[in-house]
Amino acid sequence: MPNRRSFLKIAAGATGVLGATVAWRAWDQGVFSTGDGPAYGAWKTWDSKSAGSPRRLVHAAILAANPHNSQPWRFRVAPNRIDLFADHSRNIGAIDPYRREMYIGLGCAAENLVLAAAAEGFECQIALFPNPADVTHVARVELAPGCKIISPLYGAIPRRHTNRGAYDTTRALDAAVFDELQALGGDLRLVSVRWLASAESRRQLGELIVQASEAILSDPEQSRDSAAWFRATWQQIQEKADGLTVDAQALPAWMRVAAKVLPPVSQEQADRIWLDATRDVHVATAAAYGVLVARDPMDNANRVQGGRLYQRMHLWAETKGIAMHPLNQLPERADREQSLRIEPRFGNALKEIVSDSGWRALMPFRLGYPTRVALASPRRDVEQVIVG
Repeated sequence: MPNRRSFLKIAAGATGVLGATVAWRAWDQGVFSTGDGPAYGAWKTWDSKSAGSPRRLVHAAILAANPHNSQPWRFRVAPNRIDLFADHSRNIGAIDPYRREMYIGLGCAAENLVLAAAAEGFECQIALFPNPADVTHVARVELAPGCKIISPLYGAIPRRHTNRGAYDTTRALDAAVFDELQALGGDLRLVSVRWLASAESRRQLGELIVQASEAILSDPEQSRDSAAWFRATWQQIQEKADGLTVDAQALPAWMRVAAKVLPPVSQEQADRIWLDATRDVHVATAAAYGVLVARDPMDNANRVQGGRLYQRMHLWAETKGIAMHPLNQLPERADREQSLRIEPRFGNALKEIVSDSGWRALMPFRLGYPTRVALASPRRDVEQVIVG
């Protein structure tokens, strides 16, 4: 039997090994390198290259909001024109069977591009789906020399991040906030937004969002396709430069470190964590909900305009210290119901939320004052998304 001195030596050695293991994993998982590396370079160089060139507009476009950070875009750049294309290979599968979210994200990119064009001294004309035979050809932006117009929305592009953390439940949003956000879409005739700010309307929508989340997790294909875009390791983040990350969840610092250092969780555990966050953080702390609505949510032009409006609203919100976060579970389940030809439980719920025969729900989102700063998500480099 080892004596006390031998035991203490063994214990000290084991503690040292454990400490070294934890330290190595912390380094390997990028605990000390949040927001660093090539996968985050696009946020830091977005306005430092190609001044006065159309390519500079693409640097701004790729920082737009998009589904699961799938970045479903490609660009063709000419001296007086930029063409935006959908990359259908980056569809998020059963989560987005009709590519509704994909084209909303492409609309977000188009809005950033237009804002950057004005800031670079271009007048631009944007035409949606200029080639009816090619559904992937989303927009053509014609450029001509003009005056530089640097709007506050343009300045907010590198600071805008989806905030998935808790919002301040003691601070309500003034009615003027909703009026100003609504007014941003005056030129986008195919889309609008509805607000749900009362306690009862928030409770009802929140319960539906949680129920839709549960339905997604009960659907093996949707659960699998959603999980495929989570980047669990620092190496994955740097290699793929896309997808969802621990850093982008706006967790408390200690929880973010623990999530990186501890061994990876199973898919079932990850699903439960997401459901708990949806119920206990996203829904529980929303100061209000908005619902993007469209004349025809199955039409891609409607979806692109919806994305342009959402991007404008999110950029404006950033300038006012307000956080925003899409909550797509309801339309994701409604689209899934339609694709499987099953009872439209959530599809009917969406119709009731809007309660206007002239408009249909496109995308719900929450907003409020954040309690933590949202961190950047990875982005592919411009050279990876420009095609010849």
